[in-house]
Amino acid sequence: MDDSLHRLAGKRDLRCTFCPFIQRIRRMLKTRTDRIALIALLMLPTLALVGCAEGAAEAPEPTVASAPVSSSTPTATPQVEAAEPVWPNDRCQDEQLAAELVERPDLSTATREGLAIVLTNVSEQSCSYYGGPGVLLLGADGTNLASRDDKILGPIEPEAGALAPGESAQVEALLTYVVTYDCTPAKVTTIRVLVTSDGAGPGIDAPADLQVCGDAWTDFTVGSLVPAS
Repeated sequence: MDDSLHRLAGKRDLRCTFCPFIQRIRRMLKTRTDRIALIALLMLPTLALVGCAEGAAEAPEPTVASAPVSSSTPTATPQVEAAEPVWPNDRCQDEQLAAELVERPDLSTATREGLAIVLTNVSEQSCSYYGGPGVLLLGADGTNLASRDDKILGPIEPEAGALAPGESAQVEALLTYVVTYDCTPAKVTTIRVLVTSDGAGPGIDAPADLQVCGDAWTDFTVGSLVPAS
């Protein structure tokens, strides 16, 4: 009997706990409009939770771009300095070369004829040169009719060079026309080029067809050896 009274008292207490809330709901349900408002009020927390969930689902995660990782450490490109030309130790000798006389109208002036003397290495050895060669103008009997003067045609400071087998170098020259002076012309049939130091070699002969007045009247200016163009 006592247990039944206690259970009944507990139920009454439970009902009494929610009595104010239930009575409030009953007052709100008196009209249809009140019922709709109540339903909407009760659904607000649910809609808020759904909205938060959708917002969390739609918000994209920030993308973090990582810098590419180099697979190897770059190395500085070494600077290669231009190597100085290496000249053969042996100077060119007369016996190594062949000579050819070439007309150069582009060098000619009103009183002087333009020429070029081309020297080709016909040996199997490379050789070096520096400066200009000696040049003699010979008659048919071998008489020296004229030779280069003390002037230098072109740059005063010569440049060193080298000739591999088959390569050529040249010197430019200017020869006075015989009509410039009142003289008896002499015919030049051979030019002799002296390349060996101090003119100690036999010289390099090439055919020629020139006219001169002799050393006393002839200006024959020769330049320095340069690579043949």
